[in-house]
Amino acid sequence: MADDLYNSSDLNSVLRTLSSLTPQGSSQTIPQTHQISTPAPLHRSEKALQPQPRPPRPSNGPADPSNITTWPAALRYVMRTVGQTEETQHRIRGMIRSQHHHERQWFNAREALIKQQRGRPEKQKELDAVLRSIGAPVDTKEADTAEQDFAAEVAAYDTKVYRAASQMTDALISELRGLGIPFFKIRSDLIQDSPTGTGTPGSRVAQIQEPDPTGVSSQITKSELVKLQQRMLELLEDLCKE
Repeated sequence: MADDLYNSSDLNSVLRTLSSLTPQGSSQTIPQTHQISTPAPLHRSEKALQPQPRPPRPSNGPADPSNITTWPAALRYVMRTVGQTEETQHRIRGMIRSQHHHERQWFNAREALIKQQRGRPEKQKELDAVLRSIGAPVDTKEADTAEQDFAAEVAAYDTKVYRAASQMTDALISELRGLGIPFFKIRSDLIQDSPTGTGTPGSRVAQIQEPDPTGVSSQITKSELVKLQQRMLELLEDLCKE
């Protein structure tokens, strides 16, 4: 019965058959695996790999202040330069303080001179009373002469103040020109002595107020320039308030 369940000769035959199927020099059979193929990398074109030049940006820088003859262009320039530069604002504040200081000094000195003149007749009256008390003669026409002298003295002082104020104005204009403020730094060939062509002065004023995208305009008269300079000074004083 054991022979029916287990036949050693048949087993040995099977083992020999399996042994003959095993490759020589290998202790075991390694199953062959399938390699997974990876997709080839995508090749970019040479044009795509090269850096593309950026399109040039439009120039938004401020215009040349020496060419500006219109208020809109001047306003744009000042807001882009003075309005964004603390150093320039500091210098303009110093100029404003200096101007106001000198103006107060001149005014106070004039008031002191007038007050001094008003006190002189009282002193003269006291002197005349002393002269009469000792029998000395008193000149009654001296009062009229004193009034004339007072007026001449005040006029001389005003002349000195006018001269000093003119020198201060020239110095301020020179400094504003150095800062590149429109209407102070302006080409001389853009300024004409008198209006040319037909049309009323009012139409000319309206013309210079029209927006000018380039900041360059035709000539302006000296009187127009003075008005624009005064308007610019008011803007700078508001812009640089402390």
